[in-house]
Amino acid sequence: MTLKGLFGQGNIKQKVIYLVTGQLLFSLLCVLAVATFLVENQVDRQTEKLFINTATELNRSLEKRLEYLVENTDLLATNELMVNALTDSDGRETYLKPLVTNFIKGKNVLYVNIVDFDGRPIYQTGEDIPEYNQSSQLRSALALQHSALFVDGTNNLILITPIEYYNTTQGAIIVSFDLSKIIQRNISQDPEVYTKVQKGKEVIFAHNFLPQERYISYTHGADSTLPLIQTLQVSLEVGMPEHHYYAPTREAVFILLLIGLSLVIISLFMSRLTAIKITKPILELSSRVKQAHEGKDVLCSPLGSGDELEGLAKAFDERTLMLEYQAEHDSLTELPNRLLFLDRLEQAIKLAQRHKKPFAVLFIDLDRFKEVNDSYGHSVGDKLIQVVADLIESTIRHSDSVARMGGDEFTVLINEIEDEEHVLWVIRKIMDLFKSPVCFDEYQLFLTCSIGAAIYPSDGDCSESLLKNADAAMYQAKSDGRNTYHFYQAELTETLLERVRIEQQMRQAIEEEQFIVFYQPQYNLEKNKIIGMEALIRWQHPEDGLIPPLRFIPLAEETGLIIDIDRLMMAQAMNEFANWKSEGLSPGKLSMNLSMLQLLKKDFIDFVTTNTATYGIESNEIIFEVTETQAMLDPEQTIGALKQLKQLGVGIAIDDFGTGFSSLSYLKKFPVDKIKIDQSFISDIPTDTDDIALTLAIIALSQNLNISVIAEGVETIAQLNFLIQNRCIEGQGYYFSKPIPAAEMKSLLQNTAAA
Repeated sequence: MTLKGLFGQGNIKQKVIYLVTGQLLFSLLCVLAVATFLVENQVDRQTEKLFINTATELNRSLEKRLEYLVENTDLLATNELMVNALTDSDGRETYLKPLVTNFIKGKNVLYVNIVDFDGRPIYQTGEDIPEYNQSSQLRSALALQHSALFVDGTNNLILITPIEYYNTTQGAIIVSFDLSKIIQRNISQDPEVYTKVQKGKEVIFAHNFLPQERYISYTHGADSTLPLIQTLQVSLEVGMPEHHYYAPTREAVFILLLIGLSLVIISLFMSRLTAIKITKPILELSSRVKQAHEGKDVLCSPLGSGDELEGLAKAFDERTLMLEYQAEHDSLTELPNRLLFLDRLEQAIKLAQRHKKPFAVLFIDLDRFKEVNDSYGHSVGDKLIQVVADLIESTIRHSDSVARMGGDEFTVLINEIEDEEHVLWVIRKIMDLFKSPVCFDEYQLFLTCSIGAAIYPSDGDCSESLLKNADAAMYQAKSDGRNTYHFYQAELTETLLERVRIEQQMRQAIEEEQFIVFYQPQYNLEKNKIIGMEALIRWQHPEDGLIPPLRFIPLAEETGLIIDIDRLMMAQAMNEFANWKSEGLSPGKLSMNLSMLQLLKKDFIDFVTTNTATYGIESNEIIFEVTETQAMLDPEQTIGALKQLKQLGVGIAIDDFGTGFSSLSYLKKFPVDKIKIDQSFISDIPTDTDDIALTLAIIALSQNLNISVIAEGVETIAQLNFLIQNRCIEGQGYYFSKPIPAAEMKSLLQNTAAA
């Protein structure tokens, strides 16, 4: 197993034990290594010092011994009896024998020979005296009058001292000393230390030395402080066997190992205690984190450690609480989100079952909020959501709850209601919030909302069904024209499912281009002549047949699918319009409905430019119709967008005029070429005096502003005559033609041209 594998296994306590023990062991090994090195170095130094001291002491002892021998030999040579013996041959035996015998005592002398100036022996105690002519040392001593000290071939010490009389050399004393005994009496008696004296490479003395043994040695040569030994040209070597030399080191290392082993055992014990102390709060934190992960309501702090780990536990608790808060609250508004709202709904159901009191759920959706995002950007839309959230929250009791479900949808839980009137009171308070523009920063935005309500237990006995039914009621409120409310009814569930089904089918219809264009001709009422046509979208469903626009246009606007649908319709209408022109027909001008979502798209201007160029249509042959209601959602932004579109040369018409409560000041600012009188004013002419008055006012207003006017929904001759008499000379409606497919529109143009 590798160290990585070892330290990677087990719990944190084991890992800490391993790590602490490992570090201690490593430290101990380092200490042991350093201590061993220091001990070995110290032993080496001490042993070397011992060798040096031993060798130095031995050399000094030998030097002193040699000095003693030389001095005594000199004394012998200068003795008068010795001089007399050279000249008195009769008295030699009498004089020399006791004199020499006395000299020899205690000096390890092998022999003493006395020779005359010619080198002839006159007295000897030994044999083999070198002849005068054979001994350079003898010749030198006799001739030069100085002593000679050397080691002979038998490794004995030879001292030649001249005998002088009145500064005249008469002869010489030749003394042979047993060098081994001289050295032996001065060497160390330590049995572990060997001594060896060498002359050159030749060993002339060895003590305690075995050739087969391995030694650590030190050689000490003679210097000027040892002139006699230096004269002999010998070196002294001392040493000891390796096993003796390293014995102190091994002993010290052994002791250190014993100490290290003891420390290892202690370190294991201490590392365990240390690991327990270190990891106790960590393991406690781990246990609490695990319990928290399992859903138990456990906080990680306090741990009682009072260190960084305590701070970590507190930070973990803060992070956990923050994550719990974020998981249950909307990040933008900080209102409860769907998860927390459903939990509160469950609690409300339990309380309602216990206290037998109903409660209500409101589902709120901001009308046309997507247009705000598309017009001002998501940052403004987000700020609007925050302001609306604060406004809604300010209208409810502390015991009630408001939540953001996502996007522009909010829900409200109204606890313990007495009757529907209480719910209505809350709904009206919320809807009253939007009677005035919503103001923040430099923005003033006109906004409405649609509200659906479901009451427990009549409209659902679980949280999901209550929320779903309130949602269905809200969509019914939108279907009723928005800016209203609706209480849940059983049939609304089917309506909601139908809505989901239609949205899915619309997406498929866009991909498969199931949408087709119908045309309703527009006439000069006085001349009964076609002056243009309005392009109207229709959905040719493969199974359900032709689907009228009221069934899918509102949903398309809500989901944003209207942008793709509009562009399909516009491209198809421009293509057919261009074909009729190329065939020599006179289609007049092509009017197309334009949603605010489409108008505010950044690439819409490029779309128009590209398609008019592609189909060869002049810009002044196209009129875009914008409903008055949509134009007044944000008049200033509408004015800017319409001016950009107007620069292309296209015409601009206000559709359904009279229904959107336009300000005359804004109407004057709009770059408008035409006003379309809504068919709701035309349908009751000439019987309804109010409609007559409003229609006359619109005609007069358009003429005063030098804007052309056209009437929608002309269905009778009486309506036609009224419009002509009051100088509205353009109109469209079933009196002339209902919306018809392209083929029929082409036939109508051909018939008109033939007539």
